[in-house]
Amino acid sequence: MSPTETTRLLVVAMVIVTVIGAVDAAIGGEWDLFVLFAVSLALSLALVARLETRRPAIPIRRDLVVWLRDRAAVSGEPLTAVADRALSAYRERYGHVRSGVARVADDGRDRLA
Repeated sequence: MSPTETTRLLVVAMVIVTVIGAVDAAIGGEWDLFVLFAVSLALSLALVARLETRRPAIPIRRDLVVWLRDRAAVSGEPLTAVADRALSAYRERYGHVRSGVARVADDGRDRLA
């Protein structure tokens, strides 16, 4: 799951408004305001980079989050490693989906997904 279209739209709007403000401050000779807009633009671009490069966020139930945190604390592994392993085990148990056909691990027969 990637950032929602609403989040992307808000970040793009923030960048556009910041650029317009920086240009206006530079034209008007308001250098302190220009610096403020420049810093805001740098932070906005950092946010854009973070939104586009981070792992996809998958919302899960609260009890599963508690379980993942407990398992990570007991094993000493990062939470992401525990979540990756849990999802891999789920995938192996219930099969892989390829072009409309799911391969079921239990009996090996192909079934429509």
